[in-house]
Amino acid sequence: MNEALVSYNIRAFALMRTLPKALLDLDIIVGGMGADISSVELVGAVASHPCGRMSGSLSAVALADIYARRLQLGDVGGEIRRAFDAFVKVVPTLTKDIDRLYKTYYIQGGKSASALFRGLSMKGLEPPRDVQILTIAATFSHIWRTKRLAPGRPVGINFLRKIERVMVYGLYGAMLAGADWIVVGAGDPSDIPGLLDKLAAHEAVELPMQVATVPLGTYKIRFDPKDIVGPDLPPPPRPAFLAIISSHLQAQGLASSPRTRPEGFVVEGPLAGGHNAPPQKKMKDARGYYVYGPEDDADLGVVAEVGLPFWVAGGRGQPLKPSTAEGPLRGRQIGTIFALSDASGMAPALRRQALELIWHQQLEVVTDVRASPSTFPFKVALLPGSMADPAVYAARKRVCNVGQLRSWRPMEEMTGLCPASDPALYKKRGGAAWRTDGAMCLCNGLLATCGLPQPGEQGLVTLGDITPVRELQRRLRKIEYSTQEAIAYLRGEL
Repeated sequence: MNEALVSYNIRAFALMRTLPKALLDLDIIVGGMGADISSVELVGAVASHPCGRMSGSLSAVALADIYARRLQLGDVGGEIRRAFDAFVKVVPTLTKDIDRLYKTYYIQGGKSASALFRGLSMKGLEPPRDVQILTIAATFSHIWRTKRLAPGRPVGINFLRKIERVMVYGLYGAMLAGADWIVVGAGDPSDIPGLLDKLAAHEAVELPMQVATVPLGTYKIRFDPKDIVGPDLPPPPRPAFLAIISSHLQAQGLASSPRTRPEGFVVEGPLAGGHNAPPQKKMKDARGYYVYGPEDDADLGVVAEVGLPFWVAGGRGQPLKPSTAEGPLRGRQIGTIFALSDASGMAPALRRQALELIWHQQLEVVTDVRASPSTFPFKVALLPGSMADPAVYAARKRVCNVGQLRSWRPMEEMTGLCPASDPALYKKRGGAAWRTDGAMCLCNGLLATCGLPQPGEQGLVTLGDITPVRELQRRLRKIEYSTQEAIAYLRGEL
C-alpha cells in the first residue's frame, strides 16, 4: 500500500468519531499521576477554574485499595458513603453488595496507627467478585465526587495498561459515572477502543493478558456487565479515548485501523513523570540510569498529519498563554507542578520535603531502569527516607501483599509473582533472578505517597521536570504554593 493511500485511510478513520467540544476546548489537562496524586480535590480545583479551559485526568491506579483503606480510616467526612449511595441509585441491583462491602472495611473512628490495613483478596488471575464490584464502585465514586466539585465540567480518568486484572471493571465504573474521557498509558492501548464500544452496548468484553511463555491472547479477563449489574440497566455513554504515545509511529499505527483508533492522543516526551518508554539507543549514565536524546522525541508534525487532536506532555510546565491555534494540537498535559501543589493527593510531609529540596536545588529525578516491576523505565525522585533511599530499600522486607503489578506464568495453576517481592520466592516460581535487583514495590510505595501506607512502608515519589516548580517558587518567594498559584503561573499571570 503506498504512502498516499495510508495517509488517506488514516484521515478517513479520524473522521469516524470526534471529541466533544468540551474536551477540545481544554488548553491544559492535569495528568493522571501516581496513585491518587491527581486527586478528586486537585482535578476538581483545576476543572472548576473560571477560565473554563482546563481540567484533568484522575488516577485510576489501585482505587479499590484506596477506598478500602479510607474506609478503614473512618471515611472522614462521609464522602465515600455519599458516593456509594449515589452509585446504588444508578445500579440498584448492587445495593446489598455495596452495603456489605462498606461494612466489611469501615472502621468507626478509624483504625489505630499501628494496625495493618485489611487488604483485598487478589488471588488468581481473575479477581474475585467483591474486588470487581469494589473496583467498579470506587472508580464511579472518584469521578462522581470530582464532578460534584466541578459541575458541568469535563473530567477524565487515567488507567495503566500494565494493571490488567482490574482494568475492565474500572473502565465500566468510569462509564457509569459519565467520565468524559479515558486515557491509557504504560502499555499497548490498542484494545481499549473496542472495549469501550462493547461496554457502551452492555456487551461482554475480553482483555488479553500478558502471561509469560505463551502467545498473547491465550489467557483473557472476561467481563459481562450483565453478570454484575443485571440485564435491565441502560447501557452507559461511551467516553472519548485518548491514547498515551511516545512516538509518531505509534500515532500512525493506532489511527490506521478503526479497531484501534483513539479519538485523540497524549504525546509524552521523556521528561514526563511515571512510566516512560525506553530510549531508542538504550544509553545509560555511570549509575545505570537511562539517558534520553533528541531521537526519543516524537515528531509532532507527523502526529499532526494523522489528523487526530493531541496534547503534549513531559517538560511542558512553562508559563504560556492559552492556546488559540487551530488544528490537531489542543494544548498540554501537565503533571509535576500540580503534583506538588496544595490540592495534590501527595502526603503533605513528602510534598514539603520535595519542595524544600527543589528550593535548595538538591532534588534529583532519574529514569530508573529497574525500579518498576512493569519492566517500563520509571521516573524516581531521590528523596532521602523514601523507598528510593538505598538504606530504606535495603532494610525493607520484600513482600507482595497488594499485587497490582504481578506477572503470571502458566504453572501451578497460574502463579502470580512480582520481582519486587522476596527474591528467593520469585526465583522459585520461575522468575529470572536478575529482575529482582533494584525492583521497587510500586504498590506499597505509591499508596504510602498518597498518605495510605501500611505501617513501616515509605513513599516512592515519581516526578517529571522540576524546573518549572523551582521557577514558580522563585517568583512567589516561598517554598509551598497553591493549585491556584500554579494555574496562574501556567497561564502567564505571575
